[in-house]
Amino acid sequence: MEGLKGRGKGPLGGNSGFTLIEMAIVLIIIGIIIGAVVKGKDLVRSAEQKRLYTTWVREWQVTFNNYYDRTGWILADDASNNNATRNGRCDETATVGNIENQLTRVGLELLPPGSTGSSLVRTYTDSLGVQRTLTIFFDYATNLGNFIRIDGIPNDLGMALDRIMDGEMDGQNGDFLYTADGTAAVPTLANWPPATTAPAANAAAILKLQF
Repeated sequence: MEGLKGRGKGPLGGNSGFTLIEMAIVLIIIGIIIGAVVKGKDLVRSAEQKRLYTTWVREWQVTFNNYYDRTGWILADDASNNNATRNGRCDETATVGNIENQLTRVGLELLPPGSTGSSLVRTYTDSLGVQRTLTIFFDYATNLGNFIRIDGIPNDLGMALDRIMDGEMDGQNGDFLYTADGTAAVPTLANWPPATTAPAANAAAILKLQF
């Protein structure tokens, strides 16, 4: 009987629980795993932000400049396929078809349409986990001149692009700007709202153009 009294109390027994040190180690490991997952998501989002800049926003900026260099005209100066009636101001009603026809007529290559089927539209999943649809318009305002307007842009992406293009994300200075109402005839510029808030209904990013 003496040989049975200690059964279950040794290292392989079923009655021993976790010590405080073991529990602390487990919690530390869990914390490291959670931190790695969160960091991984941030890295993926950062890579997507840079990809949207280099393959979409900057490419449209370059395309606009190339069109001007080749023709002396403003891309999307009017809502037609041949830019026939020009006043030096981008017309926001120009469709992707109008713009692409204006480019092909002078021998310039089109941007790829991407997953959306349109070269002026892209999708992006923001820091809130919501997929947003981003749309580019060529627009004009008396206080800004000609500019690219990006509708539907979430705050975290706007901040990132502002930092890439201007070196800081204030939204009111430089070439990449923020307005809470992109539909206004004279957009009012403001600081970017917190990334934790959903974008305002008419909020837009503004990329000032050279011509």
